[in-house]
Amino acid sequence: MTSSAAQPSAPSSPVSRATQAPLLSAPTQAASTAAALAGLLYRQSYGVLFANFAVVVPVAYVMRASVPGWLLLAWASAIYALTALRVVVNRGFLRRQVPAEALSRWVGGFSVLSWLSGLLWGLAGLAAVLSHDDMMLAFGCVMLAGMCSGAVPSLSAYPPAYAGSALAMLAPFTVACLAEGDGVHLVYAAFAMCLFGVNLYFSAITYRSLKTTVALRFENMALITNLERERDRVAAADQAKTRFLAAAGHDLRQPVHALGLFTDILASRAEQGHVSPQDTLHVARRQQTVLEGLNRLLDGLLDVSRMDAHLLRVERRRVRLDDLFESLRQDYEPQALAHGLRLTVLPTDVELDTDPALLRRILDNLLGNALSYTPKGRVLLCARPRRGGALIQVWDTGVGIAPEAQEAVFAEFTRGAGAPGAPPGGQGLGLGLAIVRRLSGLLGYEATLRSRPARGSVFSIWAPAAADIPARHAADKK
Repeated sequence: MTSSAAQPSAPSSPVSRATQAPLLSAPTQAASTAAALAGLLYRQSYGVLFANFAVVVPVAYVMRASVPGWLLLAWASAIYALTALRVVVNRGFLRRQVPAEALSRWVGGFSVLSWLSGLLWGLAGLAAVLSHDDMMLAFGCVMLAGMCSGAVPSLSAYPPAYAGSALAMLAPFTVACLAEGDGVHLVYAAFAMCLFGVNLYFSAITYRSLKTTVALRFENMALITNLERERDRVAAADQAKTRFLAAAGHDLRQPVHALGLFTDILASRAEQGHVSPQDTLHVARRQQTVLEGLNRLLDGLLDVSRMDAHLLRVERRRVRLDDLFESLRQDYEPQALAHGLRLTVLPTDVELDTDPALLRRILDNLLGNALSYTPKGRVLLCARPRRGGALIQVWDTGVGIAPEAQEAVFAEFTRGAGAPGAPPGGQGLGLGLAIVRRLSGLLGYEATLRSRPARGSVFSIWAPAAADIPARHAADKK
């Protein structure tokens, strides 16, 4: 089979590329989005933290006549201590790579600290109500409105963090106003409840916008990665085909040149009048051999072109593999004998619902490849029933394939060194195994390889039962 000297070539076929999985699965993308939102939550919270540091002193100054000094000092100290703790936690989160399993704990801790901070500001609002001073009541309402509304862009990356913080801010003020029961306090209570509802609405809108932006960023990154892969794939395919055209020109010209030589020999002898029936038969047989080789080369190119253009149609019917194997034995036994090899075809009672023409092309390529890359020994074709389908195998005692080259041999225009003594160009254009892989995919089969250098190779075709063939392969027929 194709030896370890196989060169890397173009990537997988359009059939296999069409069934590739997306770059990020839904669970992976959801986890990535959650991690990105957690990062935004911590980074954007610095605005709220700065407000906590800056606003405490003006609030304490305004409320100094209504609240005892020691209570104001304790309140301000608690806010500063809590804000300093939040800064430390923020820096710890942003400086490390937090694993996905620990993310919920960090987000939960952030939320708890936000709720405690909101509660401290809510206590300031409660003190404004309990002062029974209309100016202080108005100041407390304005203070809470500013702090509550200002936290919307900073905390909306995680809605529970904002909702808990806003509720802790406004609930003490609202409950105290409702407890007073007069008209002015009821108006302030109604205002606080409306403020809470409106800010929750804007927080939800902000969260959806952030989530959409983050998701689009990941989608754009996936698109860019896919485009880069496609660019690299196209560049690799172009380079592979350039190398192929440079290296395989001799393989395509040789049979044409040989036909010209045989024709010239026949014409020269005819002019001399020395053409015997034996000479004519000999030259005709040599020409027939050359034409068969040229036909195989062109068939390979035609098969690849038809698959690239999606022109192959799968026409399934019940096929007895024993009949197909007997036909293959009759066709390839003379070639095996000419190479000094023994071709063994084991009888089988396996039947498949398949396209006989496409299955024949697969086995033609496998047998031809085995005979070309086996210097001595034997080639075996067999099929065995397996649960849910059948396993068709081609064994050989050939040159084998190195482990690092076993996937590359299924790529287009990949050729190996061949068997010792093989005729130049006898290994074709490097399309045989690529055609096997692509036709197998078209039929819903799986082509695999086991090989050891200098020990031989085993190519296996797993053919599932008709009911187990994936639905995507039915669509490939169209």
